[in-house]
Amino acid sequence: MTSPTAVALVVLPTTIFSCRASPPPSADRPIESRAPSQDTAFGGTMTPVQRIRSEKPGVPPHVLRAVETRTAPSPTPGYDRVVFEFTGGGDSVPGYRVEYTTKAVQRCGSGDPVTVAGAGRLIVRFEPAQAHDEHGSLAPAERHRTTGLPAVRELTLICDFEGQVAWVLGITAPSEYRVSELTGPARLVVDVRHAP
Repeated sequence: MTSPTAVALVVLPTTIFSCRASPPPSADRPIESRAPSQDTAFGGTMTPVQRIRSEKPGVPPHVLRAVETRTAPSPTPGYDRVVFEFTGGGDSVPGYRVEYTTKAVQRCGSGDPVTVAGAGRLIVRFEPAQAHDEHGSLAPAERHRTTGLPAVRELTLICDFEGQVAWVLGITAPSEYRVSELTGPARLVVDVRHAP
C-alpha cells in the first residue's frame, strides 16, 4: 500500500508543473498582432425589452421631440432604424417597453382601432413621458409616417395620455429587433432586422 505522504509528493509537483504560467515570449520569436475582430451579428430578440425609470423631482418631464426613420447605412445594412429623441428628464430616456403584439392595437383613451401596414406590430411605449410641450403643442407634430423602408413600413402614435407615450410600428414580417440608448441628446434606438 502507498502511504498518503508518498501520494502527496507525487501529486504536488505534477500540480505545480501543470499550473505554472507559460513562459514569456522570446525576443527571437515574433509576437502575433491581431486587430480586434468586429462582430457584425445582429444580436436581436423577439421577446419584450423593458427598462423602468421614474420621474426625478425637480427635473423637467421627458418630452418626445423627434422621431427619425432610416435604413442602416453601409457597411452594416440589413436592418431599419427608428430613433426616438427626447428633451427634459436629464440626459437619459424615460422608462420604456418594446414588444410585439398579436392583439388588436387601439388608441389609449378613446379605444379607437389602429391599423398599420405589415404582418407584425411592434409597440414602443415610454413612461413617464409626453409627446406635447407645457403649452399643449404637439411635439413632434408628425404623428403618423409611411416610411417605405424594407422592415418598418409604417409608424403611428397611439398614446399621449397621462404620462404615457406609445407608438406602433408596422413591420413587414415579425423579425428580431434590438434596443439601445444614446445620450447627448437622449435617444432610444430601435433597430428592426430585415425579414429573410
